[in-house]
Amino acid sequence: MESANVSSSLFGNVSTALRPEARLSAETRLLGWNVPPEELRHIPEHWLTYPEPPESMNYLLGTLYIFFTLMSMLGNGLVIWVFSAAKSLRTPSNILVINLAFCDFMMMVKTPIFIYNSFHQGYALGHLGCQIFGIIGSYTGIAAGATNAFIAYDRFNVITRPMEGKMTHGKAIAMIIFIYMYATPWVVACYTETWGRFVPEGYLTSCTFDYLTDNFDTRLFVGCIFFLKKLCAPPR
Repeated sequence: MESANVSSSLFGNVSTALRPEARLSAETRLLGWNVPPEELRHIPEHWLTYPEPPESMNYLLGTLYIFFTLMSMLGNGLVIWVFSAAKSLRTPSNILVINLAFCDFMMMVKTPIFIYNSFHQGYALGHLGCQIFGIIGSYTGIAAGATNAFIAYDRFNVITRPMEGKMTHGKAIAMIIFIYMYATPWVVACYTETWGRFVPEGYLTSCTFDYLTDNFDTRLFVGCIFFLKKLCAPPR
């Protein structure tokens, strides 16, 4: 048993040697036990206190997300194609719908990273994979939320001001430009780690902005991103 532990620490479990508490028993290990030492600094300590999930759970999630990815990309791809090909559907209001479908389509582009990590039981693609996942997820998530807000705003105007509140192509394009201009600073700030950062979460198979590090900058970042998101919501 001792020789097996030594072999594991030398070849397959380097971070466990630096973090002995990660090896609870032969059957139970903490999250991050198989992460290289140089990558541990990118993971919030909060997640490293949890036991590693069963392998079957990661396999199940990876399999489910293969199905979700195919269905989402097929469905949203069809929406983009139909609305773009049919001239009668290219109305100003539907430009926002196309943008929402585009955001949802692109959101699934990052899921192969999650699927790969799931089948390899954790943080397999490391910091680079996490950065790519975080950038795509942040852009598409923020843009999709803002697009939904503008769609709601458009419907609000149609109902309450049917004559004056008509959407034009110029307004729709301006809204879309604003959406991506609004999303860009948050993404750049996290990518460069000038304010916030992208970190793994949960089973260390997906990534998002850091909301767990207990310092003023992190609390301010989280407060601002959610406050401004609420501020940009349409009036009711």
